[in-house]
Amino acid sequence: MSRFYVKPEFIQENKIHIDRIESHHIIDVMRLSEGDLITVFDGSGREFEGKISSVANKRVAIDILKTSEVKKTAETGISLAQAIPKKDKMNLIVRGVTELGVRRILPVESARTVVRVTGDRMKHKVERWRKISVEAAKQCGRTELPEIRDVASFKMMLDEISGYDAAIMPCLSKASVAIKSALKKIKSAKNVLVIIGPEGGFTEEEIDAAGKKGAARVTLGPLVLKSDTAAVAAISILNHELSS
Repeated sequence: MSRFYVKPEFIQENKIHIDRIESHHIIDVMRLSEGDLITVFDGSGREFEGKISSVANKRVAIDILKTSEVKKTAETGISLAQAIPKKDKMNLIVRGVTELGVRRILPVESARTVVRVTGDRMKHKVERWRKISVEAAKQCGRTELPEIRDVASFKMMLDEISGYDAAIMPCLSKASVAIKSALKKIKSAKNVLVIIGPEGGFTEEEIDAAGKKGAARVTLGPLVLKSDTAAVAAISILNHELSS
């Protein structure tokens, strides 16, 4: 059964009112109609089984038959601070790490970030990333959406490290240790921040600044990974090591 997303404010008592965009997907793409069964999630952990009760003015209404509260995807909450890469690579990163269960994505402008946009263009990009996370959640069966923050400076991101139980920064620093060694020290952490650099990596000054804030400098292996590959690899490793 296909899954669809609806914002919590569109759920009223035993009825769900689907917005126009998702209604288009239900009616015109999936070819569903009145009487068909449907699954909907609201991004906060709730999932609903229902029946399409009406299709009018290109809007779908659903009668709720069953409500489920789904457990969190993992006991350890993993957040990703991602220096914005070139072109559309951030789209791929958001999709991949949403499927891997990250709770929060913090887009960051670092010293070597090539893409620098502001104002309405930046708002458009962030909104695009949020839409991609919804599509990824629909596909993978996730019921909670990751929080995707507005773009922040590297310094602003560093100021947030103290709010996490642990932070790791994959980088090419000589002080880096194997990620498995670093994770042995944070097995009990419930809130972990992963910090990934842009294509050119972090500067030595940024690496030092993160280290002073408590971020562990780690290596993901002997090969140099692209920014988008590094994000998915690091989150995958954490999911495995912190859940075992």
